[in-house]
Amino acid sequence: MTKIRNILIVPDKFKGSLSAAEVSEALETAVRRQMVGGDAACVVKLPMADGGDGSMEVVEAALGSGCRRVSVDTFDALMRPIQAPILLFDRDRQAFIEMAKVCGLTMLAPTERNPEKTTTYGLGVMIAEAMMHGCERIVIGIGGSATNDGGEGLLKALQEVNKNERAWGRAPVITVACDVDNPLLGPDGATMVYGPQKGADAAMLERLERRMERFAAEAGLDTALPGGGAAGGVGAALHKLGAELVPGWKLFGEMTGLEEKIAQADFVITGEGRFDGQSLDGKLVAGVLTLCRKYGKKPVVVCGQSLLPVSVWRKAGIADVYSLTQVEKDFSRCMTDTQALLAGRWTLVAGCDEAGRGCLAGPVFAAAVILPEDFRHPLLNDSKQLTEAQRDELRPIIEREALAWAVKAVDAAEIDRINILNASIEGMKRSLDALPVKPGLVLVDGNRFSAWRDVPAHTVVKGDATVQAIAAASVLAKTHRDEYMRKIAQEYPQYGWERNMAYPTEEHRAAIRRYGITPYHRRSYNLLGEGNDLLF
Repeated sequence: MTKIRNILIVPDKFKGSLSAAEVSEALETAVRRQMVGGDAACVVKLPMADGGDGSMEVVEAALGSGCRRVSVDTFDALMRPIQAPILLFDRDRQAFIEMAKVCGLTMLAPTERNPEKTTTYGLGVMIAEAMMHGCERIVIGIGGSATNDGGEGLLKALQEVNKNERAWGRAPVITVACDVDNPLLGPDGATMVYGPQKGADAAMLERLERRMERFAAEAGLDTALPGGGAAGGVGAALHKLGAELVPGWKLFGEMTGLEEKIAQADFVITGEGRFDGQSLDGKLVAGVLTLCRKYGKKPVVVCGQSLLPVSVWRKAGIADVYSLTQVEKDFSRCMTDTQALLAGRWTLVAGCDEAGRGCLAGPVFAAAVILPEDFRHPLLNDSKQLTEAQRDELRPIIEREALAWAVKAVDAAEIDRINILNASIEGMKRSLDALPVKPGLVLVDGNRFSAWRDVPAHTVVKGDATVQAIAAASVLAKTHRDEYMRKIAQEYPQYGWERNMAYPTEEHRAAIRRYGITPYHRRSYNLLGEGNDLLF
């Protein structure tokens, strides 16, 4: 039986499409559909955040009944009155504030986004309210802001509250969940990097930078502080108040037991909407990678769009990257139909495998199989883990119930000409070409494959034991090849192919020594296994 695997799904949100919790649900659906024994797998879903939109929900889920929301009268980024939540926990001794729920970018219509007008004043009101509750520690997630005022608004709000005799006693400890390390000023600073997405054009960027320089000098902000440029300078402003800036993934990871869950997992899936250079520099994916490396694991990344070359993410220690734009070229549909695409409901997945690579004679057989969404069979597994009787039982079931299947062979002469690796890949491509329907995604057992048409293809190490479609392909390739070898064994009975299937057994090699070779033997192989190839 297939070992029940411990699978950890730990994604960030897909911004503009799905929350982290919704991504987790969709990925679990895909995993259980595609995985051998998926119904019995232990799947742990851990929606995460890095300090931006959705962070409060992650904290709330982690704390459960040990927290409560309190609504506060405050102001949005354009100083319009709103109510925003503070999350109180640890018997109200600690509070969590999500900046994106107060002066967040998504709270404004595209035509309202103007960082010369937006302010962090409302965030200052929220911090003051948490202080008035007597909180000893305030955690603030500052991602997803619409502002670029260097924290001027929040500092002003705190000063005004203090002047109005609502002063507090001992100052609380402030911890900031920060997902970037940009400084306050310069080409890598708050304005130049994040201003454009908040509505600034080239001329406005220059004005904002000069304004930021003046305010930083007046307020005594640290302009070189890593992370000081986060949220349009809020990182620097809160640091001025004594706050500690902490990577968001690390903060939330500690609250949710992320490291312990990664240590226990057999397979880790993480991801976010856009996978780019920032993903490997302080974002959630980078944090998951850090912990995976500690425990010798390579995670898989699932994203809406990937902008990183394979060489970069492989060097970082990522096993594979799956992006929705690979299977759906229409970007707008990737945004609107994200959940269905992540769950794999609109994608035909073909599994490919081969049989006979290590044999001394006969073709290598390759199969491609597309299974229906609800296909399940308790015997399905890597064909090498099954008995001959079990494979023979599965073969007609797979051929009958598969949405499509095909088996192709590459003979010994071609194997000798192009080598066995290329012959195996060629066989799998021929089987894919023979399918009556075109798949939207190809999953191949092993770690080597090359492009097939315009369809995205991913290799899966030990995929024949983990992916249903690959396992089904392994069964078809093996049984079709065994059937062929029994047939040609009647032509050359002295080699025992009906028993050894032309693998390098002592029986087979002894027969080669005694009777020589046949047209079915692979002349490029070391047929005698004695360190020297026969000369033919």
